[in-house]
Amino acid sequence: MKKTAKFLILILCALLVVISLSAVKLVSDISNYGRLINYVGIVRGASQREVKLETNRLPNDGLLAYIDGIIDELRTGKGQYGLVIPADTVYQTDLSNLGGQWAVVKNEIEKVRNGGDTETLLSESEKLFQVANDTVFAIEDYSNRQTADLSKLIFIMTAACIVACAVVIVVYVKKMLDLKRKNETLEDMAFRDELTGAYNMEKFKQEAAAVMDRSPAEKFAVVFVDFENFKYVNDVFGYEYGDDILRIYARLAMDDLGGNEVFGRNTADQFAALYRYKEKGDLVYRQERIAHALTEQTTALKNKYMITLVYGICCVEDVGDMRDMATLLDRANFAQKTVKNSSGGRHYAFYNESIREKMIEEVTIKSRMQDALQKNEFLVYLQPKVGLKSGQVERAEALVRWDMPGRGVLPPNAFIPIFEQHQVIGALDQYVFEKICIWLHDRIAAGLKVLPISVNVSRIQFYNSDFVSTYAKIKDRYKIPDGLMEIEFTESVAFENQDYMIQNVEHMRRHGFLCSLDDFGTGYSSLGILKDLSIDVLKLDAVFFRAKSEKSRTYTVLKGIISIARALQIKTVAEGVEYKDQVDFLRAEGCDFVQGFYFYRPMPVADFEALIDGQESAGPEGNE
Repeated sequence: MKKTAKFLILILCALLVVISLSAVKLVSDISNYGRLINYVGIVRGASQREVKLETNRLPNDGLLAYIDGIIDELRTGKGQYGLVIPADTVYQTDLSNLGGQWAVVKNEIEKVRNGGDTETLLSESEKLFQVANDTVFAIEDYSNRQTADLSKLIFIMTAACIVACAVVIVVYVKKMLDLKRKNETLEDMAFRDELTGAYNMEKFKQEAAAVMDRSPAEKFAVVFVDFENFKYVNDVFGYEYGDDILRIYARLAMDDLGGNEVFGRNTADQFAALYRYKEKGDLVYRQERIAHALTEQTTALKNKYMITLVYGICCVEDVGDMRDMATLLDRANFAQKTVKNSSGGRHYAFYNESIREKMIEEVTIKSRMQDALQKNEFLVYLQPKVGLKSGQVERAEALVRWDMPGRGVLPPNAFIPIFEQHQVIGALDQYVFEKICIWLHDRIAAGLKVLPISVNVSRIQFYNSDFVSTYAKIKDRYKIPDGLMEIEFTESVAFENQDYMIQNVEHMRRHGFLCSLDDFGTGYSSLGILKDLSIDVLKLDAVFFRAKSEKSRTYTVLKGIISIARALQIKTVAEGVEYKDQVDFLRAEGCDFVQGFYFYRPMPVADFEALIDGQESAGPEGNE
């Protein structure tokens, strides 16, 4: 049966192809016949106009040539008008008569031009008009017959298509149903994350929204899950093992799903779930149970690295009528961010009014940034760096505060993390840099003392391909001498892309910048990078000086770092120093500069000017 059906379908398809090609040709011919009718009509009208001109003794050779050209192309099918020659004897006979009559008319025109009368010309012109009409009618009749043939072909094509469709439907209905089932499977796979099998985020939103619409009386919560410091898992155990952990977690979470619940993967190590619940505590217990099962199954990490899941929970009942899935996800995500990498020990947060206010605060701060830059609301502060040999202020670091109208002066931690999160911190970095350039330029022009000033550069700014050239142009614009501007970048940037960092440092130094590696000792530190990175200054992170125990071990590490830096001719700055014994230790070990509250807090530029203009050779006293 299947072979017979296939054979019939092949015959029908071949028939359809032949009929279709014939129909296409007929359509094209009919279109061409319409053009023939138009041009025969032009001959008819133009010849009458020519005769009228001649009878009025207004000869027009151009019009004669135009009519000659059309008649010639009607006879031969060659010319500029795209005219064809139909295979119709009646039309051909009438067209031949038309050409002959035109020749007669032209002969009479010549006689009129030589002084003859116009009676014969007018008579022959009437005959030409009639012959032209006959020619038009002949091609119209032929075109109508071709149209009738086309209608028959279309009817045959329609019938053939109906038969073909009937055969296909009868024979392949089962196959189509099987194909539909396969397509549904493939469609489901297309909406799933390749690594974990969870829904991708777009599909998650669709399914979760549909579930809530179907069950308006249910209590739902959106949970946004993130792994804390998952980068270290990849670094220590490799990306393949990291992928295994994500697969295990996704499987555990999906196996735990009940009816009317959805699970999806956002990006990297972030996931989302829509859960039903009776009590909010059930949601926390559920996540803790999955996290415990994950730890049990990742045996290679036991006693080596504690996998920590952090999650934000947005209960729909806490947000009124707000049931837009994208908004619920954003709120759950924001709640998660309030506990990620926090020191409180809690790994979850419910979205609530205080978090809502924090969200509003974040949006307000971000939206005000550009206006604040234009209005110079950001204030540059300078924190002195004291040379341990001289006891005097020898350098300073530029810091920033925000004098927000109605709010007072905001500290950096109130706005810089938000700018970094939304990737707009680069504009503030450049603002501070230019303000320092202006300040140095004005002091140099006034013949006042200047010191090297360091400015911070965020990782976002650092990865901007135009970063060095942009800063160099600003420095040159204000004619800042080489060696006065120091660029500070964090060690995390150095270790993310060491080759790029080495290249950028060399580029900066060629433009006369000093280069400083900031926050050395916060977790990424590797002394090995110092041999490849041509920095001028190494800043020892304040974490070294906050330790409440094992001070001797901390000092041993610091001794080694300072010694290596000195051997590499790298200046060292200890930041966060608050006590005299720390200063005494650093001075004894040959640390070059100290930056911290023991000597000076960050201060407005005017106060810093007064300090360096009036400082005495004995240096500051320091405060216990």
